[in-house]
Amino acid sequence: MAASVTIGPRAPAAPPPGPSAPAAGGLTTRRAVLILLGLAALLLILPAGVGALYNETDGQYAGAARRMVQGGSWLIPENNGVPRLVKPPLLYWMMAGSFRVFGVNEFAARLPGALGLTAAALLVFALAARFGGPRRGLLAGVVFLTSLGVATLGRIVMPEPVFVAFIVGAIYAGLLAMEAPDRRAARGWAILFWVACGLACLTKGPHGLAYPLAILLLSGAGVPAWRPGLVRLASVGGVLAFLAINLPWYFYVESRFPGWLSNLVQAEHGGHLLGNGAPATRHGDVPRGQFLALHLAWLFPWSIVGLLALRRGLHVGRPLAVLLGVWIAVVVLPLLLLGERQDYYAMAAWPAVAVLVAVVLDGARLRAPVAVLGTLCAVGALACAGFLGAPPEATGSAALAARDTAWTTVTGFGPEVWLGVARLGLGVFLAGLAVAVVGWIRPRRAVAACAAVAAVFSLGAILGYALVAPYFSLAPAAAALKRLPPGAPIGFEGGIDTASSLLVYADQPVLLIGGNPAEDFVTRTTGIGRERLITPEKFAVLWRSGVPMGFVVERSERERWEALLGALPEPDVVCGTQLVYVRAP
Repeated sequence: MAASVTIGPRAPAAPPPGPSAPAAGGLTTRRAVLILLGLAALLLILPAGVGALYNETDGQYAGAARRMVQGGSWLIPENNGVPRLVKPPLLYWMMAGSFRVFGVNEFAARLPGALGLTAAALLVFALAARFGGPRRGLLAGVVFLTSLGVATLGRIVMPEPVFVAFIVGAIYAGLLAMEAPDRRAARGWAILFWVACGLACLTKGPHGLAYPLAILLLSGAGVPAWRPGLVRLASVGGVLAFLAINLPWYFYVESRFPGWLSNLVQAEHGGHLLGNGAPATRHGDVPRGQFLALHLAWLFPWSIVGLLALRRGLHVGRPLAVLLGVWIAVVVLPLLLLGERQDYYAMAAWPAVAVLVAVVLDGARLRAPVAVLGTLCAVGALACAGFLGAPPEATGSAALAARDTAWTTVTGFGPEVWLGVARLGLGVFLAGLAVAVVGWIRPRRAVAACAAVAAVFSLGAILGYALVAPYFSLAPAAAALKRLPPGAPIGFEGGIDTASSLLVYADQPVLLIGGNPAEDFVTRTTGIGRERLITPEKFAVLWRSGVPMGFVVERSERERWEALLGALPEPDVVCGTQLVYVRAP
């Protein structure tokens, strides 16, 4: 049966339900919020300390925040003695505050992101409930919290989880400003819109304003009832608040490093727009088709459940249909045109997808989707059992630098990793199958069963994320590296991004072997950090001198380095594909 879409005029808006206002089935706003908070605690906050911090963004942000609480500048984030100015500072400040309260550890590092996603889920609830009541709001919040992408990409220490919360908050405040019954109420919501945009920009960059403003302007143009309220967004007080949030930091950094702002626009922002040929971009790109296909995984299981539920039709009022359609288009379409894109760039559209899925599921029993999920779990369990029964010959995982996207990570893992993943996966699939069977037997609980299966997969993903951490982190070497005296260096071939977990788990300066001083603006123009960039030949001289130091090398590169350094002993620690040598006094 082909899916039908019914788009009609919105029914007269009723006042938003109060905290105890009952909805269909006895659900109240207060109860729905408590359910979402409990789910967020289970899936985001309590497991925040599970698993080591990875290299790349985990170590870059956590390392800079750690430096702040150790006496470094709170205005100039720093990695390995070099200012890190490619992103605004709000996330660094949040993490540094968390470190002050909870100490420097994994839980404190991930807590701001977990709280950001929790706030985003509550705002998703409020937005969906405004167009369909607490039940629809609860569904949207649950879909958002239990999507596989939130359990995986949402655990990465990066701006997106907090950025998404401010984006949803800005859009929600903007809608309330456009729909407010009087100018006084509209003025307050408009100021909140600009404040949320300002905080989004201070978290990630200028698209913190571009996204919500474009979404509201285009949606307002497409919904006659919203058009008169568009002018209310032009709040002088709001614009001044936005500027007050952002301009001081940009002016301060530019005053410290003249030319930085121009370089930021041309290299960092222009680099992402134009692609890997631009100065600031060196990471692997995600092809467009792969980028879209991966979102079936990031939105799993709701991508499958929602598509199957479309058989019963999609009935959505025009205002909500326009808002969600514009929201997804504004975020996703430009990403398909970018010269460089990563999987998590589309996270700002996931709240809109969650609301859309909730509209599809609202009122459905979903026995067929539960059966499909149960079948997938059964197939997955059989595949894991088969893999464990007859594992392929070990060929080893690809080097860390070759595993820089979700796709290359999956394809780059060797059987030695998949054995552990298969053991975990077997338990996750069996648990999901059991829940799906209950949902199929009791169709009235089918939606709850889908949510339970999603929660099981989310918890499994969190454990899997921790299981493979040694292949992305140098945390296992922390104890060995602590044997080095203060100031003893650690040699690492590559950039500080690939070695960034050392900024959290070690206290030594990192010598970047083969580093290019022209890549970083501050190093190129001021010379700061140039002493930590060293040629292989100079590192060989230092190593042969016998001074205390550490050395991290890819297993696949050991023979090449032995030709330069001489025979290497057995490594002190093995972190996935990386060998760690510690020469302590």
